Amino acid sequence: MTKRWKKGDETYLKRYSKGKRLEELAERFKTDSETVAAKLQKMALEAKDMITPMRIENDPLIKEFEGGVKALQGGDFKKAKALLQKVVDETDFPQLGQRARRFLVLCDQKLTKTSGGTKDPFLLAVYERNRGKLEEALEICVKGGRVGKDERFAYLAASLHALLGDQAEAARALVAAIEMNPKNRVHAFHDSDFGELRESQEYSSLFDQP
Repeated sequence: MTKRWKKGDETYLKRYSKGKRLEELAERFKTDSETVAAKLQKMALEAKDMITPMRIENDPLIKEFEGGVKALQGGDFKKAKALLQKVVDETDFPQLGQRARRFLVLCDQKLTKTSGGTKDPFLLAVYERNRGKLEEALEICVKGGRVGKDERFAYLAASLHALLGDQAEAARALVAAIEMNPKNRVHAFHDSDFGELRESQEYSSLFDQP
C-alpha cells in the first residue's frame, strides 16, 4: 500500500529527520525504510544514517546503481539485488558503495518477506536485524563459524556487536571482514553503525585508509 504523506508528516521530517534513523522514522510513520528514504530524497532531506550524496556521476557503475534502485522500486528485487551487489563489490566511490549497500539491505528484507521465509541464513540475519532483533541476528551470524568463513556474516556481525556496545567483538569481526575483503574497511569508514568504534582510540586504526 502506498504511503499517503500528510502535511504534518512533512513538517515532522523537516524538523527531525536528521536526528532520526530510517528505521525510527519508518516506525513513526508505520511504513518501511524504503518508503521513508524515497520521501526524504524527494524533499532533499536525509536521515541520521543516510549518506549525503557526493559527486558520483562519473562512476561507471552509476547506471547499475540507478538500475538497481529502479528495479527495487518496481518490485523486481532479484534484479535489484544483482545490480546493487555489483556496485558494492566493484565501485571505487565509497559514497556510492555505501548508498548501494543500504538499498541492498532493503532488497534482502523484501526478498525475505516475499518468499514467506527463507533458508538463506544471511537474508534471515538481515531480516532479524531490520526488525530490531539484534541478538537473534548475531546468533545467526556466528553459528557454525560463519564469521570466519564469509565476509558478509563477518561485516554484519561487526555492525551488530557495535550496535550492542561490544567494541572488542565488533573490532574482532571487522578485522575478519577486512581480511576477507579489504573494501570492507572503506564501507565501515562510512557506516554510521561504527561511529563509536571509529572514535575509540583503541580501535580507530581499523579505519585508517592504506
